[in-house]
Amino acid sequence: MARVLINHGWTNQRPTEHWQNIAATALRRAGHQVQYPQYPQTEMPVFEHWQHLLLAELQQQIAIGEAAGERIVIAHSLGCINFLLAAQSGLITEPIDRLLLVAPAESSRLAELPDFQFDLSDSRLATSLQAAAKSVTLLGSDRDDWNPSGLQASFGNALQLEAVIIEGAGHLALGDGWGQWRGLIDWVNDPAANLTIR
Repeated sequence: MARVLINHGWTNQRPTEHWQNIAATALRRAGHQVQYPQYPQTEMPVFEHWQHLLLAELQQQIAIGEAAGERIVIAHSLGCINFLLAAQSGLITEPIDRLLLVAPAESSRLAELPDFQFDLSDSRLATSLQAAAKSVTLLGSDRDDWNPSGLQASFGNALQLEAVIIEGAGHLALGDGWGQWRGLIDWVNDPAANLTIR
């Protein structure tokens, strides 16, 4: 059993057919403690509100207690940036066990959200992330409009991570046909599982 926090991205209203919703339901049925909050004002996110909710949800994970298993965070797109900015600011004081960053969005695609701008050239990024999460997996696609520089060239190199690439998966969003994701559910149960399996 694990304590799992799923963080959605920009404009996501948590539709039932999205992989996040499907995974939350499946993981709960399997006995995991799953938090899948709706972040406020998802059409035009306010940075302070998103940071506040993230930190509150992380504290809730802690409050559930160690008997509920390891702490896992799964973040997508802007949800990744929200977590990375909290880590960079030193706000995550008790590291989680595992972090999955799915298709983080580059700052060039977040011009409408200046408070979520993220400097990948900051040499302290990798160290900050290592302090916030004991294990980090970076995953995305080779064809993601939200990451025009390429996942490895942008986030992978900056965070000192080898990205897991799923060919042709777009932004791993519902609009890309990304619904059922068996590999993700398997990964929660076993960190060695193949995340690329649909």
